[in-house]
Amino acid sequence: MASKDNQHTAAGPTAEGEPVASPITPRAILLGALSVALLAAINPHLAFVARTWNVGDGSLLNSAVFMLFLLVAANGVLARFWPDRALHRSELLVVYGMLIVSVGYLFVGGMPYLVSATTHPFYMATSGNEWEHLIWPYVPGWLSLSSPEAVVWFWEGSPAGVGVPWDVWLTPLLNWFSFSVAMMAAMFCLGALLSRDWIERQRLAFPLVEVPLSLTGRDAFPTLRSSILSNRVFWLGFAVPCALAVLAFLHRLSPSVPSPALWNIHIGRNFAGMGLPWSALSDMRLSLLFPVIGITCMLPSEVSLSLWLFYALYLIQLLVWASFGIAAEGGTSSLSLNPVSFVHYQEAGGFIALSVLIIYQSRSALRRAWWSLLGRDQETHSPYAALAGRWALLGFAAANGFMLWWASRAGMSWWSFGLLMVVFYAVLIGCSRLVAAGGVMFVSNEFTTRGVVLSAVGARAIGAQSLTMYTYVWLAYMADPMSLAMPQMVNSFKLIGQARVRGKLFTLAAGLAVIIMLGVGLPALLSVIHKHGASAIGYGSGWPFRMFPNWAFGDLDAALRDPLPPDNWLRSAMLLGAVITAVLVWLNTRFVWWSLSPIGFLIASSYETNRSLWLNALIAWGLVTLIRRYGGLRLERTLRPAFLGLVLGSYLPSGVFAIISALLGIAQPMG
Repeated sequence: MASKDNQHTAAGPTAEGEPVASPITPRAILLGALSVALLAAINPHLAFVARTWNVGDGSLLNSAVFMLFLLVAANGVLARFWPDRALHRSELLVVYGMLIVSVGYLFVGGMPYLVSATTHPFYMATSGNEWEHLIWPYVPGWLSLSSPEAVVWFWEGSPAGVGVPWDVWLTPLLNWFSFSVAMMAAMFCLGALLSRDWIERQRLAFPLVEVPLSLTGRDAFPTLRSSILSNRVFWLGFAVPCALAVLAFLHRLSPSVPSPALWNIHIGRNFAGMGLPWSALSDMRLSLLFPVIGITCMLPSEVSLSLWLFYALYLIQLLVWASFGIAAEGGTSSLSLNPVSFVHYQEAGGFIALSVLIIYQSRSALRRAWWSLLGRDQETHSPYAALAGRWALLGFAAANGFMLWWASRAGMSWWSFGLLMVVFYAVLIGCSRLVAAGGVMFVSNEFTTRGVVLSAVGARAIGAQSLTMYTYVWLAYMADPMSLAMPQMVNSFKLIGQARVRGKLFTLAAGLAVIIMLGVGLPALLSVIHKHGASAIGYGSGWPFRMFPNWAFGDLDAALRDPLPPDNWLRSAMLLGAVITAVLVWLNTRFVWWSLSPIGFLIASSYETNRSLWLNALIAWGLVTLIRRYGGLRLERTLRPAFLGLVLGSYLPSGVFAIISALLGIAQPMG
């Protein structure tokens, strides 16, 4: 999978001839800590109340990019008037690394789900659903609120002058805080364990790293004049998304100003009333996202091709099933099969197979780390690596040991928790690979780690206590792959190598960033929620406070009332997906003429591929194909700054307009 996708990129730092790693300065750590604290403090109001800006979702966080831009701009002032105080390039990249390893958990599928899960089964309990008897007995007291009033205040807002009842929240928050730190530590150690092999031997592309590197430029003390903003071609790409961002902002100020609707267009509704087979396409969506186009233009054509072609094959598959009367909704076949779910679990099997293949590819590095831990081998350690292999192994084991103890204390059986975590790590490794090798901007999947376990062994074998805790752990950490920190962590490891700083010190900086993110973000989020009420903020569909918890605890309700046996159809789907993925990886790594990456297969049916990726990948693939045909690689290299301009032309104006909105008191929903 990696060998052809990434031959175009240079290797990471090597042990031969590399310069001495410089230490991370205290002011870089301080600046990074303050930046994380600032974003954690302002995100709840801007994202869920004003809805004018957020810290970002996906694999390239807009808040980190915008903060880096502001720091480079400020550094230009320092370099001009106080040159001895200007920030070094390595310091700026350390700040960016601290941001990306932490702040993603604040918005999508992370912290909002965690606090909602704490109160949801208690507030939503009624005499009809009988959750007081069905679910409450299996929720540990140290993960719930002891005051029924506090539960109501979370959803409806606290009375005037009351605020957050911190004495009630303290115990569950501390327990979730400890588990969150352990989860982040496990991801960090696993990423450190694999990333050195990915960077040095396999030479993965890490396409998203090019954005912060282009902003900081090559000068020792970066300024905007030394960054990519000084490139004239860059502004060709920057102009189009920037102009549309200006129109969107003016439209929010005055609705009479026209602004094109380019986001989440539900074109499938045109097929909904047509009957089978065409109604199988009723969920089809599209969005025009210039950052995705820009990043995808910089990828190998086999990756961009796979992102839209496998989506097209997924739609064709649905049409074929529907032509036989088998559809997710409105089907007439007697066959008990949901074709959409079948495809989702094919992808689950693909993620599991891919993670096994990735571990096999990195077996030499893992073996050296193991023998070094046992003291039987002297492991060579790059000064840029965050952790030596033996310490990464030890840290991963310690973090998982703590989580296992925590889960056992919550009443889960050791094997059920272990099985859930094995599936989760398979997804985590796969998602990290898709970001590191393919630069996929929005990695999501429609299967759930909990669903994979239940389909494989059945709900009855798991037991009511473990099923209940599955819901909490899955909802808080696994529900949305876009909130996973490990893909960001492996990107940060690549950056640290580029910055030529001591990786061991970055481990401390990253740990501090995570602690500050949780320590500032949780109180800030609860303060906003208790001021307005969780039911009154967020987005129209009830996201993020109601929608996913409703789904998660609804599934728990069904599993407790009717514990289903293993699902043989979905077992078959996972096996088939594993075989297909293995074949695709084999073809991709063995044959030069095979021009299709397996990346697209793994996420073909996901919501984000449907909404955010397929159209933009098609545009990027077509554009780059034409450039290479008529201008060759020389023209493609010349236009590369314009591709980055498409990214920054979307991210930088959104940050500027967020500041203007705050100054003007504008609190209107984002488009």
